[in-house]
Amino acid sequence: MTGEKMRQELEKRPFMPLRLHLAGGKNLDIKYEQTAWLQQNALLVVHPLNKETVVTGKYEVIALRLIERIEQISESSAA
Repeated sequence: MTGEKMRQELEKRPFMPLRLHLAGGKNLDIKYEQTAWLQQNALLVVHPLNKETVVTGKYEVIALRLIERIEQISESSAA
């Protein structure tokens, strides 16, 4: 995955939840706007408790090279 492609997906308005399909078969959902930030060669994703709070105890750093594809999903199907 290129940084530019990832940036385009994160900056789409209105924001649509995303599912990242990673190498090794794992999926990672980005449910809410402003919970993922592009770094130089990686994506920082925080997992808030819900849409209205920034309280979080979990985050992940995903190397862009491990993202095989991105799927837009509905908010109700975001796991």
